Amino acid sequence: MSWIEQFREDGYTIVRGLIELDVRAAVVEECTALVDLLAERLVSDGKAPSTFADEPFDTRMIRLYEGRADETPTIFRPELHRADFFGLFGHPGLLDLAEAVLGPEVRLYPNYSARPKLPENDRTLVLWHQDAGYTASDADVLRMLNVWTPLVPATRENGCMEIVPGSHKRGVVRHEKDTYYLRIADEVIRPLEDEAVAIECDPGDVVLFSNLVFHRGLPNRSQHIRWSLDFRYQDATQPTMRAMNGHLVRSRLRPLEVVSGADAWASLSLR
Repeated sequence: MSWIEQFREDGYTIVRGLIELDVRAAVVEECTALVDLLAERLVSDGKAPSTFADEPFDTRMIRLYEGRADETPTIFRPELHRADFFGLFGHPGLLDLAEAVLGPEVRLYPNYSARPKLPENDRTLVLWHQDAGYTASDADVLRMLNVWTPLVPATRENGCMEIVPGSHKRGVVRHEKDTYYLRIADEVIRPLEDEAVAIECDPGDVVLFSNLVFHRGLPNRSQHIRWSLDFRYQDATQPTMRAMNGHLVRSRLRPLEVVSGADAWASLSLR
């Protein structure tokens, strides 16, 4: 079965080894720079004894926020307009996959994130949901391709995703508000939980999934941070159903409006 056949049948697929080492390394460097800024502020405010600059990437924020878990950032979004993030968001191979699903007009939807999932932190525990659930009845008309990729190996132990294959065929189901996120109503998800598949993958792999597929993040029970990025491509001929319009990353109709490269990306903002 080809990747696109699996995507259409199961609502997801994993493309192994798509993102090159140099692209991944540059993204890690950008994430490290974001943590540098946090560390300097914490030290300046007297909230951390050191910037822990020599601490490994996947444990540094644990040390920085030791004893202050409730203050730990769980997401970076507007901060991602740094040049080397565009190597991922504008990756030609990824855009080819997006075009195969969505057609030649491709927008980076205004919902792109880097997430440090810290161990045993309820604020980073994502419950069963559909991304489409966040835009209510309008969501199922948005033609989107969700992308998720880890910067460290994603395993059951450190909280990899779980997906219910084929659940995208059910349309938008009822969601309820939980403490931090929406979650699919218990009577909908409980009969299907045994069908869930753990999405274990490595840096360089990308998980492509429908905005209608049921998915969640398992708890991080490891001793390190599960860093990942998630973002969405959308058919740019459609509205975003948001106040923000995102950024055009591939187009035959409007080629002059496409983000032209890393420097152009860094000059833009979340909008």
